[in-house]
Amino acid sequence: MTLGLRDSRTRRRRRFWIGLAKFLLVLGGIGALGFYAYNTGSTLAEHDVTVLREEIAQLTSTNESLISENDGLKSDLAAAKREAGDWQGRYQREVPTGEIKRLTDMVVEKAQGGVPLDRLAFLIGAAGNAEACDNQPVTKRFIVPTPLYSGANSWVGFADSTITVTALGQSAVNASGQTEGWFDPEAPVKMQFTHLGGEAAEIEGKLPLHHSLQVGDSEYRFTATAGDRGFMNVTADRCNFP
Repeated sequence: MTLGLRDSRTRRRRRFWIGLAKFLLVLGGIGALGFYAYNTGSTLAEHDVTVLREEIAQLTSTNESLISENDGLKSDLAAAKREAGDWQGRYQREVPTGEIKRLTDMVVEKAQGGVPLDRLAFLIGAAGNAEACDNQPVTKRFIVPTPLYSGANSWVGFADSTITVTALGQSAVNASGQTEGWFDPEAPVKMQFTHLGGEAAEIEGKLPLHHSLQVGDSEYRFTATAGDRGFMNVTADRCNFP
């Protein structure tokens, strides 16, 4: 009996220690797996952090490059604006406008038409001399033709009718949006000055309009203004030329 109990206790101890060893082995395996997982996770996290740091560094570098490029573009734009302003100022100073441009264009046109430059220089120089005009202006009126009207009384003559003046206007529009037979005095008109046996000169613009025409040693100066409805008034005066 005693021997049997001793064997039973021995077997129970052996099973206990074997079970404990298995438990510790399983626990160690779990710990090893946990350590491996932790170590692997740490490695992956460090790798991700490294990658993120590299991306941040690259983005920072790109951003700095863009900022530098933007600053350069701003500088180029400011320089371009300054240059454009300089050219605009130079254009305004050197390119004629208004009446000066009209006179310049006339000189160029005459020169291109064959008038000698010394003749033009003489005429321009003579323009400073005291004017000798009749100071007896004559005013005549006529009906301005339009796309809807081309009847009688549509021209006037000056200098014993050796100079004729005609015009062409745009049809007036009433409050209902319908076109009328008379011309619109607020719209641009085309005028033609024709000397008998000479060339015709045309001008265009809004009234009042001014024009001068040379005939021999005389210069006829015209001023056109709006008259009564449908009419244009033309005033002419004769001056010595030059």
